Amino acid sequence: MNILQIDQSILRFVNSFFVGQSPFVDGIVKFFAVYLVYLLPILLIFIWFKFRKRRKEIFLSFLGTIFSWFVITKWLVPNFIWFRPRPDLSVLGGQELLFHRPDYSFPSDHATALFALTFGFYLLGWKRGANWFLLYALLITFFRVVAGVHFPLDIIGGAISGALGALLIYTFRATATKYLFMPVEKIFKRFRI
Repeated sequence: MNILQIDQSILRFVNSFFVGQSPFVDGIVKFFAVYLVYLLPILLIFIWFKFRKRRKEIFLSFLGTIFSWFVITKWLVPNFIWFRPRPDLSVLGGQELLFHRPDYSFPSDHATALFALTFGFYLLGWKRGANWFLLYALLITFFRVVAGVHFPLDIIGGAISGALGALLIYTFRATATKYLFMPVEKIFKRFRI
């Protein structure tokens, strides 16, 4: 059995374990797989205003997320490394709970963004924020596999992409702080936000 067959087997197992058991369980899977991620902008705005002393960490982590998502996930991997289509549960023997347009699935956009924020917070020393975002990321990404939208390797690839983006921004944090964060911070201070 090769790594892709193991990937498919894990997807089939978690999909059959949760999906189709009851409308209530299917609703929970849908909530975590689809709707929970919509809280992310609200969470970022909340922590931006609630944890004012952590604004640099929040900003730089968000910057790592943007880099990871656009450069690694949207451009580099699908064009130059591996274009992997989304799981087709009718072929794999699973139950389709959600419709998702047929595009690439590796690495997962959701995993990339969520793990970039998480790793960014860890690298920049905000462990408490990182722990909460890690839980948030694990819930969403696990249930995206359960729903059959991603293979487990898509999530692992997204976590690695997010970590690479966070590490890059962390490496150049002094430059990013000087030329990107400080001007934004000046605007917020000027308008007392």
